[in-house]
Amino acid sequence: MRKLKPVTINFAVLLGSIVIFLAFCEFIVFRFIWLASDIPRLDFVSDVVRFAPHQSGVRRLRDEVAAPFAINAQGWNSGIGDYSRERRPGVARVAMVGDSFVEGLHVANTASLAEVLGRTITADRRPTEVHRFAISGAPLSQYVHMVEREVLGYRPDWIVVVVIHNDFDESFRFVQGRYTSSFMKFKVADGKVVTEIPPTPWRPDALEFLRQTATARFLLYRWQVRPQALVDFFLPAPAQAASRIAAWVEIDRILALRREVEAVADHSVTRLAALSRGIGARLLLVMDSDRPAIESGNADSPAHELNRILAAAAARHGVEFLDLHPVFAAHWAMHRRRFEFNVDGHWNELGHSIVAAAIAERIREAR
Repeated sequence: MRKLKPVTINFAVLLGSIVIFLAFCEFIVFRFIWLASDIPRLDFVSDVVRFAPHQSGVRRLRDEVAAPFAINAQGWNSGIGDYSRERRPGVARVAMVGDSFVEGLHVANTASLAEVLGRTITADRRPTEVHRFAISGAPLSQYVHMVEREVLGYRPDWIVVVVIHNDFDESFRFVQGRYTSSFMKFKVADGKVVTEIPPTPWRPDALEFLRQTATARFLLYRWQVRPQALVDFFLPAPAQAASRIAAWVEIDRILALRREVEAVADHSVTRLAALSRGIGARLLLVMDSDRPAIESGNADSPAHELNRILAAAAARHGVEFLDLHPVFAAHWAMHRRRFEFNVDGHWNELGHSIVAAAIAERIREAR
C-alpha cells in the first residue's frame, strides 16, 4: 500500500494536469487566442437534413480561410436572408442545388456563386433572386431528394444543379460521415437504379456534442486533423490496388463501376427533368472540372470521363448542360490564377465568380 500511494498521487497529479490543460485550451486558447472554426448546427426538417435556423459564424480553415456565414430561417447558408415561397412580381427566381461548393462555407456568404449570379443577372436588367439549397457531402441522389422535397415549393424559373466528381458513386455507396445516413441513396442492380432508399432522420448524439466543442472545431475543422489517419497509422488496412487521384477522387475505382455510374447519371437526370417540368422550370446541370489538371498543364484528365457521362445523359433527355472544364481552361490560359485554396480544393472567390458568370451567360443564351 505504501508503494501504491505515491503512484496513485502521481497519476492523480498527471490526470489533473491534463484536465486543466484541456480546459485551458477549450475555454481560453481556442475561443480567444487561436480561434476555432464555427460549424453550423444541424436540423432535419421535411425529411431533408439541413442547418438549424438563425445561426451565424466564421468558417476558418488553417490560416487561409475566414469566411462569415449566416443560416437563414429555412436552414440554408444565404447572403440574401430568408427565402419566401411567395414570388415577387417582375422578379425571376433561380434555385441552386449542390453540396459544399454551393453551400459556400469557404467564402463569405455574400460572395458565393449564388449571390454573385443574382447580382450578375440583375445587372443585366432582369431582377433575379437566387436561392441555394446545399449541404456538404450531398451526392446526386440527395440533389434529387432536395429538389423534390424542398425546391419545388419555391417554384423557381430555373433549377441549377452543380455536380462534383464524387457525386456519382456516393449516390449508391455508404460514406462514413456526420450525417451521410440522412441522404437519400439509390440501390443499383444490373446496371439500373432499382429503388430509392429514403434518408434516415438525423438526430443529435453525444458525438455531435463533442464536435461542437472549441477543441474539436479547431482540430477537426480548422486544422483538418483526420482521426482516420491515426487509425490507419496504428491499424493499417490490407493493401489494395492503387487508384489514380484526379479531381480529388480515386478515379480508377469510380470508373471501374462505370455501369453503376451511368445508371446513376441517367436516373438522376430523368428524375430532375421530370420534377422541373412539373412546375414549368428550366433545368441546368453544371459539372465541375479537374482544375488541378488544368493548372498543371494537362490537356485532359481521366476524371472528365464523368463529365462526358453526365453530358450524354443530359443530351438524351434534352436537358441543358454546362461543362466547366473549357470555362476554367480558358480563364487559366489567359490569367494563370488558381481557382481553389492552397489548403483546400473548394472554389475560392475567383472560382465562384467564374462559375457564376458562366451560368449567367448560359441562362442569358437560353431565354
